[in-house]
Amino acid sequence: MAGSGLQGTASPTDDELIARVLAGDDDAYATLVARHTDLVYTIVLRVVRDEDDADDVTQEAFVRAYRALPRFRGDSKFSSWLYRIAVNRALTHLKRRKRRAATVDIAAGPHVEAEAVRSDRWENPERLVLDKELRHEVRDAVGTLPPRYRVVVTLFYLEERSYKEVAEILGIPMGTLKTHLHRARALLKKALTDRRNENGGRE
Repeated sequence: MAGSGLQGTASPTDDELIARVLAGDDDAYATLVARHTDLVYTIVLRVVRDEDDADDVTQEAFVRAYRALPRFRGDSKFSSWLYRIAVNRALTHLKRRKRRAATVDIAAGPHVEAEAVRSDRWENPERLVLDKELRHEVRDAVGTLPPRYRVVVTLFYLEERSYKEVAEILGIPMGTLKTHLHRARALLKKALTDRRNENGGRE
């Protein structure tokens, strides 16, 4: 009795939910959406830097994922596949917004602070996340990066995804990913240095 009770409370895996969706169970997709919405929204928001836009892009990503689900072959984790769709939609949205000559508000910070960043993953450049004020500096500086670099920083440093998973999400070779990370880190350090110099000049 106790064993069957435990089985009854076990959460279905993503693969089990996908099988249910493909069998016509839309409630199973609602469960997938609820399970992954927070992270998809966080990633998208860090890229597009606007909450309303992030809401729209997140919804669009889930709609596209639903329509494409019959083509999901399971070569990677469902989450990696979904985040790749979200990242692509976010980058496409930025291109559209640029064409409309809209201004990206890099001062608008995401609703989730970079609490999970660990200084050792940054090779300790000035111990980036020792206090709240510095976390805000990092968060805002990430927003100044070109979109592609903003994505790799978000996934690898802020969300602490592995090299393998980030490469899968972005659909790029490992060598390209490491090059992007190297360039992004250099740009981020420069942005932080420039900000501090500007602040020091005002004082």
